Amino acid sequence: MTLDIEILQHVALAGKFPGVEETFPFGKEFHVMRIGDKMFALIHRYHGKLYVSVKCQPERIELLRTEYQSIIPGYHLNKKHWLTMVFDEKTDIEQEMEEKLLQNSYQLIYDKLPRKKQNTIRFSEPD
Repeated sequence: MTLDIEILQHVALAGKFPGVEETFPFGKEFHVMRIGDKMFALIHRYHGKLYVSVKCQPERIELLRTEYQSIIPGYHLNKKHWLTMVFDEKTDIEQEMEEKLLQNSYQLIYDKLPRKKQNTIRFSEPD
């Protein structure tokens, strides 16, 4: 298996938040980024394209899909609550926007965690 630098770059963006764990429950090609045992990002390659799926507010998903051609309904996920960013030669998503969507997804999941898990994550990270 060859090292996919592009995937690792997207995994690194998703992994920079406190308490994030990278897991592989769907196989070694599917990078599942979790916070408190809940998925907030799914990163994988399919037919040469890189897919980064994140949770999002339903009302924002439609707006983002009209603004960016590279944002599609959540690939193999609940399309009401997930969107997928497709990275290929025609991508119109800047890194800053990807970072904002990853942060938003992380925060949506973090906010739903029990207070005890939130505190464990918050207080286990160095300042």
